[in-house]
Amino acid sequence: MPASVPIYSTVATSKMMFVGSLYARGVTLRRERWKAVPLAKWGDAFTKLRIRGVEVTAYPVDHSAYGGVAYLVEHGGKRLLYSGDLRFHGRKPGMHKRLIQNLRGTLDATVIEGTNLGRAAGDFPSELSVEEYAVKVARSVNSLVMVAFSPQNLDRFVSFFRAAVRTGRTFVCDHYMAAVLYMIAERSLPKPAANGKLRVYFPRQRKRVEKLELKARAAAITLDEIRATPGKFIMLARPSLIEEFEGRLPERTRILFGMWSGYREKPDWRKTEALIAAASGDFQDCHASGHAHREDLFSFLTALAPQIIIPIHTNLPREFASRFPNCICLADGQTLRV
Repeated sequence: MPASVPIYSTVATSKMMFVGSLYARGVTLRRERWKAVPLAKWGDAFTKLRIRGVEVTAYPVDHSAYGGVAYLVEHGGKRLLYSGDLRFHGRKPGMHKRLIQNLRGTLDATVIEGTNLGRAAGDFPSELSVEEYAVKVARSVNSLVMVAFSPQNLDRFVSFFRAAVRTGRTFVCDHYMAAVLYMIAERSLPKPAANGKLRVYFPRQRKRVEKLELKARAAAITLDEIRATPGKFIMLARPSLIEEFEGRLPERTRILFGMWSGYREKPDWRKTEALIAAASGDFQDCHASGHAHREDLFSFLTALAPQIIIPIHTNLPREFASRFPNCICLADGQTLRV
């Protein structure tokens, strides 16, 4: 992208990208090029961003990545909604209901994702089902429970943190997760505290970001504390963190894998699974998709009632066409004029 072209994103997205660039080798948004996209305020006059004569409104949606939005694009009397990635089975069901309430019957076109059209909901059809299963495991396992998920998936963090609170355990995150919580600074999210329900393990081999990590120092916990009473903790898992146990994992440690199961085939997770097995522990999947289920997508489109439906990000666009006669399936690079 040319250096002179502005980069537009929401404030939430910019914060997540900033923390990801510090801890996960993510892409950095150059501050001199970044421009904030304001979020729609429900019930008020919507704040629109004007870009070269095109008006853009960002509507918050429920997605596994924090700060997901759908974009309403308006120009020349036409209105197009781009769904972005979204779901209807997370912790914020009110978002899509307000979206329908404000845009029902007003759209010339909707560009809709369809990642999960060919997938069943599986054993974990909702974020709440993840929490309930984690509670069941934490009550039945008399050892350390570890949970694998991206620190930027705050809904998943809330699910596992609530499971810890409900079962009398303390949740142990790492410095990356703590930095995310401090950057987001939402009142509804817990913050690390000494002797609290959220503690922080600081890996020995880590990139240090003193200003972000200073706040969490009082909540620090050691592996020796965890080994002494493993049944009192639910701990964030990733391959590098498990290696820090140096072969002395608590016996019968269980990992709940809160990500797409395909990631378990990566070499670092295969190695981790062997380390858990060596400690007489096991792996179990515990993941609800960050993308909408098939029937939820269809119900959403029926309620929105756009003039045209354009599927993207799916291998099965004809699934939409079989349900909606106003669906247009475009090839990559194909232009549509309406």
